This record gives sequence, C-alpha cells and structure tokens, in this order.
Amino acid sequence: MSRSNEVMQNSPEGAFAYAKDGHSEADMVALRAETYRAMEDAVYEGKCRAIGVSNFTVKHLEALRKTARIWPPAVNQIELHPYNPQTEIVEYCRNHGIVVEAYASLGGQDSGKKTWNKLGGKLIDRVEICDIAYKHGKS
Repeated sequence: MSRSNEVMQNSPEGAFAYAKDGHSEADMVALRAETYRAMEDAVYEGKCRAIGVSNFTVKHLEALRKTARIWPPAVNQIELHPYNPQTEIVEYCRNHGIVVEAYASLGGQDSGKKTWNKLGGKLIDRVEICDIAYKHGKS
C-alpha cells in the first residue's frame, strides 16, 4: 500500500467460512481485532490517515474497543434507510464520535418483490420520498 486517506474493515460477519470450520465466537473477535491491529499499524506507518469499520454492531464495537489502540474508528458504514433505521448503532456511534456512513439509503439493494410488497413498496417509489426529493430539487 502506498498511501490512502482511509482504510475500512468490512463486515464483522464476513468470515463465515472461518466460523463454519469450527472456530468460536471468541476466535471471530480475535480475528476482527487482528485485522483492526493491522490497520492501526498502517496509520502508525503513515500509510493511511484514518481507519473505519463496516457493518459493526454495538457488540462488535464494544469488543473492538477493548483491544484497539486507535479508538474510536473514524467511520462505521452501515445499511441505513427508513425501512432499516438501526437506531441503537446510530446512537452508539453518535455518543462515541464515530461518523455513520449510510449505504443503500433508498432501501436494501437485494430485497425481492415479496419483501418490497411487505414493506409497502420500494423507497424510491414512495410518495414521501419523491416529495422530499422534489422539495430539494433532486431526482
């Protein structure tokens, strides 16, 4: 790596194969801590300026907090939209100075027709969302 402004650790649950091989939750916590430690080293070596995480819950952040040398992470990127407001993690991040970066802000990208119908339709098609966009001159 030459130099980057930010490096992010994605999805704490992303190592499903690791867990399927019989590794415990404690092993997963250690793996996340080891990955974060490598990103901290990149900061100390001047290779990046900030580190962040993605899809971390309060539980994941609290476990990370116990071993982190650089705390808090600069950002936690999470799926965030009216159908999935994630108030607990948003509040936690606010209280700990962690920027929340939303993805899929107009609804989950992988939801099928059945899910959309259950929720009341795609957000992008909802009158309320279209009214807000119109009010702000956005399409």
